[in-house]
Amino acid sequence: MILFFRQKLGGGSQNESVLVQNLANGLALEFECSDPTRRLRLLLSELLLVMAQIRDPHQDFYHKSSELFDNPCYLEEVSDVLCIALAELPALLPPAEVAEALLHVTNGPTLIARMVANQPDCFREVVTGLVMSGDKQDEDTPGGLLRLQAVRTLCQMNPSQALNVRALCVEQCRMPGLAVYLTLDAGKAGSGVAGSSGTGSSVYGGEGGDAVSFITGLLLSHNHQQRTWFAHFVKSGQRRKYEQQASALAALRTDLSERLRNLLLFNSNDTLPDSQVIHATALLRLYCALKSLANLKFSEDKEIGLLLQLVTCHPPPSAAGVRFVSTGLCMLIACPSLISSQENERKASEWIKWLVKEEAYFAGASGVSSSFGAMLLLMAIHFHVQQLSAIIELVSAALGMKVLTRANNLSRIKYIFTHDVFTEQVVTAHAVKVPVTSGLNANIPGFLPVHCVYHQLKSRMFTKHKVPIKDWIYNQICASVTPLHPVMPQLIDVYVNSIILPASKGGLSDTFNEPISEEEIMSVFSQSIFTEKASSLVNQSSKPPTVHASAPFRNLSRRKSLLREKSPFMSGVPAGHIMPSPSVRTHHRTSNTSCNGVNVTSVMTSQLLLLYYLLLYEDVRLNNTLQLLANSRRIHSYSPHLFAQLPIRYLLSHAQKEQRLYAGLFSPLVKLLVSHYPQLCLVEDWLYQSPSANSSLGILPPPVPLDPQSVTKAMEDAADKPGRLLIVLDRLMRMPPHQVWPLAAPITASIKCLLQPGVPRKVLDTYRQVWMRLNSLFPRRLWAMSVEGLQPEQPQSKLRKALTEDDIILDPLYVLRCDPRVNRCAPLLQLVIYMLQVYLLSSRTFLSQQMQNTPLVNTPHTPVGGNTTTPPQALEEEREKLRGALVLTQESAAVQILLEACLMNSDEKDGAGALTLQEIRSVACSFIHQAFLKDTTLAKLVHFQGYPGELIGPVVRGVPSMHIAIGLNWIPELLQLPDLDKQMFAVELTSHLALQNAMPSTLSISRLAINTLATLLSVLGEEERLSIMEASLPSLVRIGRAFPSLIDDLLHLLVMYGRVGAAHSALSTAPSPHSIAFLDKPDYEEDVACETIPWLRPRKVPQEDSLYARIISTFKELVIASTMTHNLY
Repeated sequence: MILFFRQKLGGGSQNESVLVQNLANGLALEFECSDPTRRLRLLLSELLLVMAQIRDPHQDFYHKSSELFDNPCYLEEVSDVLCIALAELPALLPPAEVAEALLHVTNGPTLIARMVANQPDCFREVVTGLVMSGDKQDEDTPGGLLRLQAVRTLCQMNPSQALNVRALCVEQCRMPGLAVYLTLDAGKAGSGVAGSSGTGSSVYGGEGGDAVSFITGLLLSHNHQQRTWFAHFVKSGQRRKYEQQASALAALRTDLSERLRNLLLFNSNDTLPDSQVIHATALLRLYCALKSLANLKFSEDKEIGLLLQLVTCHPPPSAAGVRFVSTGLCMLIACPSLISSQENERKASEWIKWLVKEEAYFAGASGVSSSFGAMLLLMAIHFHVQQLSAIIELVSAALGMKVLTRANNLSRIKYIFTHDVFTEQVVTAHAVKVPVTSGLNANIPGFLPVHCVYHQLKSRMFTKHKVPIKDWIYNQICASVTPLHPVMPQLIDVYVNSIILPASKGGLSDTFNEPISEEEIMSVFSQSIFTEKASSLVNQSSKPPTVHASAPFRNLSRRKSLLREKSPFMSGVPAGHIMPSPSVRTHHRTSNTSCNGVNVTSVMTSQLLLLYYLLLYEDVRLNNTLQLLANSRRIHSYSPHLFAQLPIRYLLSHAQKEQRLYAGLFSPLVKLLVSHYPQLCLVEDWLYQSPSANSSLGILPPPVPLDPQSVTKAMEDAADKPGRLLIVLDRLMRMPPHQVWPLAAPITASIKCLLQPGVPRKVLDTYRQVWMRLNSLFPRRLWAMSVEGLQPEQPQSKLRKALTEDDIILDPLYVLRCDPRVNRCAPLLQLVIYMLQVYLLSSRTFLSQQMQNTPLVNTPHTPVGGNTTTPPQALEEEREKLRGALVLTQESAAVQILLEACLMNSDEKDGAGALTLQEIRSVACSFIHQAFLKDTTLAKLVHFQGYPGELIGPVVRGVPSMHIAIGLNWIPELLQLPDLDKQMFAVELTSHLALQNAMPSTLSISRLAINTLATLLSVLGEEERLSIMEASLPSLVRIGRAFPSLIDDLLHLLVMYGRVGAAHSALSTAPSPHSIAFLDKPDYEEDVACETIPWLRPRKVPQEDSLYARIISTFKELVIASTMTHNLY
């Protein structure tokens, strides 16, 4: 309605307006001669006409020529009339729409300012409307410039709201020129206030305000739309002339240039004052952002000289000074136009040389960990190896923005680095002398010496110039703390490659780095990892009275074994290619003799890094053994005994719990452990959680001392005094694993005492929990001690050598050659099966590593007495087959032994013995299930070997993975074997599988079994025929119960059985009793009291008649099981 009223009042033209009719003179003359009411009508007529016109779309900016608005002499009166109209007609004339209409007439910004001055409460509404209707780029159109002028004038009238209006421009991504002008105006206003108040010059060294931080924030904003918006403003602003005053970009560049001049006014003798360093750094970073993100082209005469003069200043040795130098270095890369002339290139070269000279002083005086020296080295390294893209990435990371610089524009700065300042040999020699970063962690910003060493190792500069780097890397590992710096795992990777792999393919004359010695590794692992601060343990002169977890490290046995034998080319001292290491270490070495002179900042971090180094070294060495043999190279091989001394499981569990502190290390560490020590990465170990101790037992008397003798005595009396042992075990459950470890020897040596009858189940379960807690610390030693403790007693005449871990790895079946009583003790049997599983994995891994250690050389093999040659590839395949056969034999033997342990004894048919047997079978079947899933070939081999028939039912019910016998379809192969016992085994197995897994595939196999029995019945002799008939009857009942659809085939087979049985009975020479009388008692015997009389002795029913009776009985059972039940399907 209001819009219609406006149109009627304003009309499409002046003559159509209802407010003004019959104008005798011009509008201006009429306005001058009219009364106030008439003047109001004239003004409304003009204003409403403009408001109606701007609603229509126009290709160009619409401008209304009007005598009333064009003549400056009427502005005062027009302003007064306009204010009265706004006050009296608020619904008809909203201030925001009136302001928008006034932009389209002459003197519009002035009228808008007068309107808002008379009605200050409409300031926010007017400004918001003008900004929201503005263009994305306000300086591209005349209307945009007028709008900018109007809003800027309003903000100058109300300076307190200027920054709010600027925030609105940024939020809406409109009118960037206005935002710049408001920023500059606010800076000038702030500078004037500061000057008038006597506070001195601005902290920015020039005019005040936040222009630098505001423009930098826009260019580096996380909002992509804002970044693009302002960058487009800078690019479009460069198309105008630099002297054009109307350009906001020109005003901004003038302001920034003035700031540069003001900063250089404080520069005396090329020295930048400490108070100006931070602001100079911010200004340089802003110019880098303008150049890289907005493609600003620097002015040769007004900006390049000032910028280079500021960059090459000498800042004070402080953290801010280091940051200034780093920013200046990055600016030389990001803005190569700064050194486009020879004079500027000379200045830059002299400044970089000064940096190299003063770098050590800056690093010491500033007190910061990351000096600019590391950045200088890193840039020099990248320039030498032609990795210009890496330099650009480095600069981008340092500046916090994406730098876009063409590689061909870096030729001048590259020449300065590679020829004037850093030659390649100087770079490598200088990198080794740089001290390691103490307390290196991921929270240290900037570029550190570790970055330089990493890139030099990667480019093989150290080996090229024969500079030893091993000591520096070892010291940096010892100085690392958490959170782990992400470069450390990468540094170890390239270091290991530089030890083993040549720099180029076929590089026989290459030099290689030296590996870390075993003594250096053990000096770190000899320190305790169970204290809160490693340094406190280093400084202690006395040992703790209770537990010393590092004790296992200090007694390193030197005995030889098969596992420690090295291949011929791996033994001995490293060849002459390895560079010698300096004998004197100058960094991070202390005189503390208790820890072998090693100062380790974080024991856990250093040990994890060294563990990763050892595993990676062995992995690379084994994977490249063939190449090493071909090149006739000998490299150092770490002994297995060294790995046996490491708390690998504990370190891994700690890294798993604190993955956020070891980012970048945990995943590759687990990958290497799974390859080389799969026994330490079992799924059940990852999922196992130790239960808490019994809170009521810890306060029971009597107080039991925890020493080896007391623990041994308590275990020996476990059957008579179980309460004493339970208290001891409960106290052990409350202690950390590293405090319990000194008692591991008596705990495992007396384990057979728990096999005595009468030991409560609570004691056995608690012992197993204590054993699992010890298993989290040094599992490999615990396994060997436990296997030795479970060995059966030997007569004194037969002295047996104590088992070692090497012996058990070579023959994992030692684990099952334990005391037979273990087979009826479920908690201990679980431990035995766990150790069997880990040793089978250890043996498999050991055999694989032995093959990798001793590969076949690429020379044809000629058998003795033959002329044919066998290629190495065929021999390698044969070796792999033999290894697989050996592993499969070990695992199948273990499964067979466990199956024999599940056989029922005479006293286990009911009662407690039956429950114990059921638990034992459950434990054994759980292991067999996992073994079959891991290797389906093992399941096939075990069943082709066979096992007692009474175990088929328990195995099928207790091993869910037995369905693979159906899925892999190897039962038909078993039925085709020429061995009759194996065929009957297959029939019985099929019947149990049919009950357990009634599937279509099982139905097909069951039908095949029936057909096989029918075929055998027609081809076998008398004795074999009777035996298969008698053995297969229970299986036929089970098949009929599982598949009623096979009842016809089964009945047909039973009829054949009956005919054969009747025929044999008829041909029998023995007198046959009346069959009908003994059908229900096929083994019937007469009164035993008559057996003293020879002619009255009892007579057994002949086998043929007994079988005939069983066939009839089977027929009854089959009918009941298959057709007379509710489970028909």
